[in-house]
Amino acid sequence: MQRFLPFILIAFLLLFVLPQILKKHTTGPNSKTRATDTIGAMNLIDQGEQAFKTANGRYTSHLADLVPGHKQLAADLAVGLDVTLDASTDGQSYLARVSSDIFSLVRARTGDKVTAKSCLVLKSGSGVDCPV
Repeated sequence: MQRFLPFILIAFLLLFVLPQILKKHTTGPNSKTRATDTIGAMNLIDQGEQAFKTANGRYTSHLADLVPGHKQLAADLAVGLDVTLDASTDGQSYLARVSSDIFSLVRARTGDKVTAKSCLVLKSGSGVDCPV
């Protein structure tokens, strides 16, 4: 029996310990969910800017002005999105950039018209496509 003890120990390690060590641990949302959240955040920022302009006659460069009107925006931002928001000095146009580890989205609006739109896929994966 003592001769087989090393073989039994190696078999035990291969069957039970090694798979646990090599197992890929995933936490948090998958790529498709993060991509959807990024697109959703950009759309909510755009809706918030339009609502802010309707109420105040100008766009805002402060994200804090937009979050109270859209609670889902706060949830999307909690995922770890990087948002840059800038409005022109007269408040009649704005530029928004929303980035995650999946996408970088840019949208500019002057008045009621979208004047620029861009998407860069940083990490491709299943269900990850630039919005139309």
